[in-house]
Amino acid sequence: MASFYDEWLKAGKEAEAEVQSAPVAARGRDLKWIETPQDAKVAMIIGRQVGFPTQGGSLLKAEIPTGWHTGKHRHGEEAVHILAGSGFAMVDGRRYDWRSGTTFHIPYMAEHQFFNLGPEPAVYVSAMCPDLDFFVKLGRLEQLEEKGPNPPNVRDLYPAESSQFAEDGRRIALHLEDAEDENVTGPKDGQHDRVGQQAHRHGAIWVIMGGNESPSDAANGFQAKAVAMTEIFEEVALTSSHKHAHTEAMLYVLEGSGYSEVDGKRYDWEAGDAVHVPPKMTVHEHFNNSASRTRTLRIEFGLRFFYEALWTGYHKVEYRKHSQKLPAEAGAGHSHEHQH
Repeated sequence: MASFYDEWLKAGKEAEAEVQSAPVAARGRDLKWIETPQDAKVAMIIGRQVGFPTQGGSLLKAEIPTGWHTGKHRHGEEAVHILAGSGFAMVDGRRYDWRSGTTFHIPYMAEHQFFNLGPEPAVYVSAMCPDLDFFVKLGRLEQLEEKGPNPPNVRDLYPAESSQFAEDGRRIALHLEDAEDENVTGPKDGQHDRVGQQAHRHGAIWVIMGGNESPSDAANGFQAKAVAMTEIFEEVALTSSHKHAHTEAMLYVLEGSGYSEVDGKRYDWEAGDAVHVPPKMTVHEHFNNSASRTRTLRIEFGLRFFYEALWTGYHKVEYRKHSQKLPAEAGAGHSHEHQH
């Protein structure tokens, strides 16, 4: 009969093998859409349930039909980015207006609900870590109301937005046009305010919730701890980001097409896809080999920094600090392994 110690030895080997063989790119065209009490149409992009060995985090995509609202529920911390549409959210009884490009921080166990006031379906992506919350016995999911059509007088039922901040001072919502552009306000030499770190090198960087890849502690007033949508990266045509290694992160492709090299393998992507940097020290770089710009939304989870603080060597490592210009023919005849 196996002892607890034997089980631990086996679990370590199994975890390593699972991460080594895990998928990296999630295809937007292959999403499995379902209906839930919360959403009329929702799909998991990255998460354990769709074959990605995350550290408890999940990335979802959902649609709110024209003239509808989501359910009202509460759970662990969440980050939400609006891809299309306009309307408002109610978070712990306060109204926050949104449109395409707005990002939300939903605090731990805050009641929240989204209302679509636009003429077309609204679309959003959401990052949260329910599997981690449940594993540590702190997870709760309470469905307070179900999705459905908006009442005829929905615009009059809720007070107008008075602030993008909650009563306790933390930011709840930020429109993209109000986000800080690091290439304008950040240090010109690429140095972090934090000793020993280097900034990401991109054509443009918009700071949303901030993160350890930013050259300063700027977070626009957000107080995200468990999960954050940290920045939006832009790469101009035929360029790459810098080459580096760190633990788990995700990228959702907002615009354009390109590929990522992760531990020496190539993974092509396009708008609507997502990339999962696995939860190990993974060497990777992102490339725009097209004639148009790309934009990607970066997601990180707080558990990463717990382990970076206690595990020697388990932190970001730079292999090349700056981006590189790609030859015009870079998109054709590439010899690296592909995953479609």
